Amino acid sequence: MFNEKLFIVAVEESFRKYKERGARSTEKLKPIHRYFAEVLKFIWGSGFEVHYMGADAKELKVEGKYYPKDIDITITQHKKPIFCLGIKFVTSNYKQNANNYFESMMGETANIQALGRLPYAQLIILRHETPYYKKNDSTNPSKIEIVKDKDILKYLNLVFDSVQAHRPEYIGILTKP
Repeated sequence: MFNEKLFIVAVEESFRKYKERGARSTEKLKPIHRYFAEVLKFIWGSGFEVHYMGADAKELKVEGKYYPKDIDITITQHKKPIFCLGIKFVTSNYKQNANNYFESMMGETANIQALGRLPYAQLIILRHETPYYKKNDSTNPSKIEIVKDKDILKYLNLVFDSVQAHRPEYIGILTKP
């Protein structure tokens, strides 16, 4: 079951890994993926398998309409994927990359859902105060960006769009001031 305190611990651990290992390291994703894998195990129950990137676990490659994709978290039953969750954990430079995050999310979603048989959900984790780093200095932010309602409006508009392959089945947007 979702527990906000445990979720915050997972985000803090992920952020620590990001600071230790850098932006490109997959280590920063493992605590968040592990946390949501445990939540989904609880929700789906023992008759289902959960695949995710963890210490002793692997993401599952799922066949999409356009290309096979390693999914952040996949629920399977009898080895068949039945639910997918993509997670975006934005640690810095959000506004610079905001449209790229959004377009990437829609492309991933369409690739998996276009076959019409597999629901795909998206979870986006944003920092209310997000550091902006210049290209050659990833230790000292040159400014702090504030994520505001207008910055996530495109996600809300997508949720209320007509049902199409690019619209996630479910979307979660988490911000913490």
